[in-house]
Amino acid sequence: METTYNLSEREQNRFNELMEVTYRKVYNMAFRLSGNRSDAEDLTQEAFFRAYRSFNEFEGDRPFENWIFRIVTRLFLDMLRTRRRRVKAVSYDTPLSNSAGDENLYFEMPDNGSNPEQKVLESSFSEDLQKALNALSPEQRLLITLADVEGVAYKEIAEILGKPVGTIRSRLHRTHKAIRARLDQIRRESQPGTQAPQMRLAPSH
Repeated sequence: METTYNLSEREQNRFNELMEVTYRKVYNMAFRLSGNRSDAEDLTQEAFFRAYRSFNEFEGDRPFENWIFRIVTRLFLDMLRTRRRRVKAVSYDTPLSNSAGDENLYFEMPDNGSNPEQKVLESSFSEDLQKALNALSPEQRLLITLADVEGVAYKEIAEILGKPVGTIRSRLHRTHKAIRARLDQIRRESQPGTQAPQMRLAPSH
């Protein structure tokens, strides 16, 4: 990378190592949140760009994975707000610009395995579970992804979303009911008489 943002060579190497380890998991999270490959790619690239830009603020005694998850979550919420308000048309095909405005910064990782969609399903999500997740609202997908898929603590989810912990618990309870109902519907429509796929949900009470 030519743009350093005041990072030492050691810090740049460390960031690259952390990105390589977490890149696929971050993409999978972004895919579950957005529900499509294009937005997932954009969210992932922007998340790592922002993480790189502010890497000197990262507290090394805390998991990098949790830190980058917070960035992805906030980017996803920003994307929802922007689209709802229709403030402006955003092109996600353009490269990321740095603060200097004179270079473009890309993060590219080699893909030697299954395609992203296959990885999502292979990482503990059956096809029916993914369908049920996609049927939820964006906010519900966010709660399920953070609490049940990534195992983020309720307190941290509350901090990320700026809501009381009690509100997070209440909304998760309703979301758990919604996803179970959707799974039952999928079961009835696809294979009558079979058992719905199981998903371990974080307790909401």
